This record gives sequence, structure tokens and C-alpha cells, in this order.
Amino acid sequence: MSDVIYIDVLVAINIFVTWLLLACGVFFSAVPVKRWRLLLGALAGGAVSLLILLPPAPWWLLAGEKLLCSLGIVFTAFGFGGWRRFLRCFTAFFAVNFAFAGIMLALWLTIRPGGMFYRNGAVYFDVGLPTFVIFACVCYALARGAALLLRRRHPGANACQAAIRIEGRSITLSALYDSGNRLTDGFTGAPVAVAEYAALERFLPEELRAFFRGEMDYMDLPGGHPWRPRLRQVPFHALGQEGLLPAFRSDFVLAKSLGGRNQEGQRTEGAIVAVTTQALSDGAYSMILQADMLDA
Repeated sequence: MSDVIYIDVLVAINIFVTWLLLACGVFFSAVPVKRWRLLLGALAGGAVSLLILLPPAPWWLLAGEKLLCSLGIVFTAFGFGGWRRFLRCFTAFFAVNFAFAGIMLALWLTIRPGGMFYRNGAVYFDVGLPTFVIFACVCYALARGAALLLRRRHPGANACQAAIRIEGRSITLSALYDSGNRLTDGFTGAPVAVAEYAALERFLPEELRAFFRGEMDYMDLPGGHPWRPRLRQVPFHALGQEGLLPAFRSDFVLAKSLGGRNQEGQRTEGAIVAVTTQALSDGAYSMILQADMLDA
């Protein structure tokens, strides 16, 4: 083999490629994920790229290696969160990864661009830093534009709108229907949706915003406030984390599907809305509905 591979270029390129594939996997799986987990997954992908340095492997061994590596990357980036959720994340990532690998293999077998090397499922481009930066920016812009275009033209079956109503006031948020979300209030059994604080801030009473940001203890809440009987804390467990989320009981939540499921809307009386200061997505939605809040 006369090709020269620079380890730093190999790892850097595959970190970026893995990040791009994971970002596409997030879009197609519609599973919210934290950016730091995506970065960890991308770093894992960079480490996996070192397989290119091994001698050529038979297809069955290569398939097993790629399967195990993909499982590890998906677990690092998405966590577990139940078999159904993990399988959805893995399927989305593996499909995107398979398509990318096919494109790279086709390029290598047909035109074999100068400086390109493909082996053991890993790809290497011998390019300078300025070229790599331009390539990275262009790929990111194209992927971002394609994702936004698909969301506008073809809203997924899980894309929804949810109107929260309290004492004559309402707010409508972009939402995601999650069939795996079975969170309920321990006292009333009411379904619990999760919404971003940033999206709800203008709707929440100013004197209670510190509570919803996690800066005020439940016991210190003003007793005479009209919202006081509505407030509570909801236990949660997700992605290896657990704790209490501040929440309120709504008069009702009216959920409408944007992609074929119950477009007429479904009204859930007394639905609980838990509030998180964490971003639930990259801007595609700001609320996650409980499974019972929209008929499948």
C-alpha cells in the first residue's frame, strides 16, 4: 500500500463525519438528544476510524465490527432509554451510515478521487486544513437546509401542535408525540407532557418563574397565588438521570397532529405540564406529549 495516512487527519475527518451522521439520525428518529452526547458519539466515531489501519478484513468480520461499533456510538450519543427508543435511534443511525458508506464505496470504485482512501468501512481524505474547513461548512449547511426543507414540506407523523389552556389564557407550542412516553402524575394519574422553559416563559406568572427555573424551593412558593393549587413536582427518569421537574396542572391540553395522526385534535383535561430548562431539540419542537394525549 503506497497510500500515506495521517492519523490526525483521519480522526478529525471521521469525527466530523460521525457528528453529521448522528445529526441526521436525530432528525430521522425524532429523538431529542443533548449536544454534548452528540460530541461524545462523534469522538467515538473518530476512534472507530482507526480500523482503517488494520489489514483488510473478510466481509463477515467487518459486518460484525461495524455492528458493534455502531451500537457503541448510538449508546454513547443517545443513551438507552428503553429498547424501543434505542432501536429507533440505532435504525436511523445505521440507515444513514449505510447510505454514506455506500456513496463513499461507489466513489472509490468508480472515480477514486485523489487523496481518498477507503477500507474496513472507514474513509480517509488527504486534504489540507482550509479545504477540510470549507468542506465541513458546506456539508453542514446542506444537511441543515435539507432537514429544514423536509420538515416544512413533509411534517413527520409525530409532529404536532399543542395548545395549553389555563384560566382563559393559552399558549400553542410545537410538539412531538412520543409513544414511549408513559409519564403520569403519581397523585392524579393524569398524563404528563414535558415543555421547555424558554418556550413557556412568557406564559408563566412572573412571580413563579424562579420555581420553574429550579431556583425556588416548592415549600417557599407563595401560598395565596391562584396557581398554587396547580403546582407540583414530578419525578422523572431518563438517559441515566433522575430527579424532580417543576410542573403545573392545566385546564386542558389540545394536541393536533401535523402528519396524519388525529389532525382534528385531542383534548386532555387536567393534563400536567412539566417544565425543563434543557432544550428538547434543535428547535424543531419545544414540547413532548405523553402517549395518551394523542390517539395513535
